[in-house]
Amino acid sequence: MKMFRFSPFFFILILWFTSAASADDDPKVGMHSVIITEAVRLGQPERAQWEVVDDLRVTALYVTLQETSVCLLSYDLCEITRDEVLLLKRAVAEELKIERDCIHIFCTHNHSSSGVGGHDMDYLTARSRQVAALARESAVESPEIDFLRVDTGSKYNINRRTRHGDLGTWCLMQSRDCTDDGDRVDGTEWVRQKMIRYGATPEDVAAIKGPFVADRKNDPFLDLVLFRKADGRYAGGFVRFTAHPVVCSAGYWRRNIGRDYPGVLCDCLSREFDCPILFLQGPCGDHRSRHQDVGLEERDRVAKGLANELIKQRGEAKKFRFQRLKNTVMTVPCAVRPDFPASIQDGQKEVARLRQRLDSLKQDQDSLKKRKEITERMAFYGNAMQVLKGLSYLLPGEAARKSADFEISDVEFGDIHLLNFPGELFSTVCSGLYTTAEGPVVVTSFADGVSGYLLPIDDFKQGGYEWTWALFTPESMTQMRRTALKILRQH
Repeated sequence: MKMFRFSPFFFILILWFTSAASADDDPKVGMHSVIITEAVRLGQPERAQWEVVDDLRVTALYVTLQETSVCLLSYDLCEITRDEVLLLKRAVAEELKIERDCIHIFCTHNHSSSGVGGHDMDYLTARSRQVAALARESAVESPEIDFLRVDTGSKYNINRRTRHGDLGTWCLMQSRDCTDDGDRVDGTEWVRQKMIRYGATPEDVAAIKGPFVADRKNDPFLDLVLFRKADGRYAGGFVRFTAHPVVCSAGYWRRNIGRDYPGVLCDCLSREFDCPILFLQGPCGDHRSRHQDVGLEERDRVAKGLANELIKQRGEAKKFRFQRLKNTVMTVPCAVRPDFPASIQDGQKEVARLRQRLDSLKQDQDSLKKRKEITERMAFYGNAMQVLKGLSYLLPGEAARKSADFEISDVEFGDIHLLNFPGELFSTVCSGLYTTAEGPVVVTSFADGVSGYLLPIDDFKQGGYEWTWALFTPESMTQMRRTALKILRQH
């Protein structure tokens, strides 16, 4: 009986197939970044009045494991509306040949790119395709993930809403006319100036004693996720913090285009860890950066302070094996507010009616709270009319249906959850979410389209500036939270 003899070539072939199959089972991570400044439309003569202090960018993170691929894209833009997200997802999905649900679009909510003429979507989609493809091409094996969470206290951000008092709740959006003694931010002078704009006399306003302090509980967590390559170096990562980037806001400082503190923070971390880093915004609907001034020097102080918090504690990072990649998306039907006007004409009628009420109020101390409430309601109808005129916080037909569908998504990088909410989410919606799953949970907002502020019930009842841009019922936010808990608890 003859024995069958295997040739050396046969063994080489087996080894090749084995290594190829093994390689397909290994997670791979790639990142890239490109400039997108020209996506911001600036016509003449306005263009000459705007200074580019640093170029806007889009950064892509591409992750693949076995049959699942996910791509995150973070844009240095103030807002990406829901109709724009649809265009971007379609373009990137075609480029990468993956499902649209596996693409997640974020903006840093950087206020140094707001107040200008919208986005050149042809340019932006082309650059998005390019950066996604480059991120995929750069993908390398990444078997391990580092996770670091730092509790920054109230050193770098505050919950900007004051406690509900005799004059209601106030939103202390920036440092001008606000006193920051390092312990608390008092906006009494800011409130006085605001009440004058609401029609109160200087004598009435002088009687306002305050204080109006931004001392509500804040979201202090600064999160860093790094994907480690097989050789021990890093392929890339993302950082998450909760605070409106308004340190260089064009509305508070000067007309400029730039990345504000998220850009400097990412640059500092990229240099330290020798890899690209993208920024994700936390639930910052009620949060701003704790800045004592405006401008580039203050921007750098905040950003470098955040970077140093992570760098000095990098030895405390937890390490996780990267053995699972899962993308979960659930749809939440959200009800449009019942007082949202059916038409522009209806909105105009409501504003005229409220104007009459405002004019009929006596000029005395007792009318101050009523003036605030009426003025905020007028602002709500004014904002609603902007939406009806085409601002894409609502998609076509949603205003008439009084309903919109939003997506809550969870990307599992091994034991680490990236839990994503749309719109300007309030931090109070997220109570308890961080510790629901067995592994770390990183909560983001401004994911997959901006749709105004998303207020929970208590904050909705208290009014304030954010209430004027809240298009959906607070009960819808309760449903969003329940959906997020459901996603986390089933994994």
